Amino acid sequence: MLLPRHTRRRLSALRAGGQYAGGDAVQPTEQAPPAGSPADTVIAPNPTMPPGLVVEHSRGSYLSIRLMPADIGQWAEQLAVDLFEELVQNEAFAVEARHEVAFLDIETTGLSSTPLFLVGVLHVGADGPHFHQLLARDYAEEAATLAAALEMLAEAKILVSFNGRAFDVPFLRDRSRYHRMEWTVQPQQHLDILWVARRQRDLPVPDHRLVTLESYLCGRRRGGDIPGELIPAAYHRFVDTGATDEMALILQHNQIDLLTTAELAACWQGEVLPCPEGQGERP
Repeated sequence: MLLPRHTRRRLSALRAGGQYAGGDAVQPTEQAPPAGSPADTVIAPNPTMPPGLVVEHSRGSYLSIRLMPADIGQWAEQLAVDLFEELVQNEAFAVEARHEVAFLDIETTGLSSTPLFLVGVLHVGADGPHFHQLLARDYAEEAATLAAALEMLAEAKILVSFNGRAFDVPFLRDRSRYHRMEWTVQPQQHLDILWVARRQRDLPVPDHRLVTLESYLCGRRRGGDIPGELIPAAYHRFVDTGATDEMALILQHNQIDLLTTAELAACWQGEVLPCPEGQGERP
């Protein structure tokens, strides 16, 4: 599979323990990722809330947001051109319908036993990739958001996530129990990129956080991104005030997480194939 040139160069340089061909020094593991070089793509923060459609569900209402990579930015559109045609042609990801491959990332108000408010899915199919984000605009909309997400994910034959085996999927399952919903998400394969990344013993990275792998391997840095630990408080403020600037940043954070997960999945798919769902739940 032909990966984007900068990804292949970075991966080769990291494994060799040398210098990245674009001019970035590969830092020792105790130092921060390279920053500020011409080879880096810095993603500007977007404080504008994307348009969405209020959907009425039997469980209530929620906001449905659908976007194409071009709506995220030029870098995302180019990544889709370079990457996704090759991704769906690979035997491990060969499907007939777009919803059969789902890249998943959720945003919650805590680590456990608290409401979730955003389910982000990146679908990949013959007609190209698109984002579908389901947002609970207040706490009462969690049930509808969750129910709609479970219906969508029930179509997935392949699920791809970053730490989804240990967090996203168990969290969704727990909230479905809380709301007395049937668990219908049964993919044939679940590829957890964190699980895969931790088995790449020759990568001299300081940690395996998604933003670290994104910087070292994908050559992207996030400017003005909202840190994950601040997201729950930002959501509470959104519910209290209705101000959308922080919520727009959360949506962008979720979109970038999904795209980076997809790029890393393509980067390592030839080395580690997806595992059957239910195996290796913790990375």
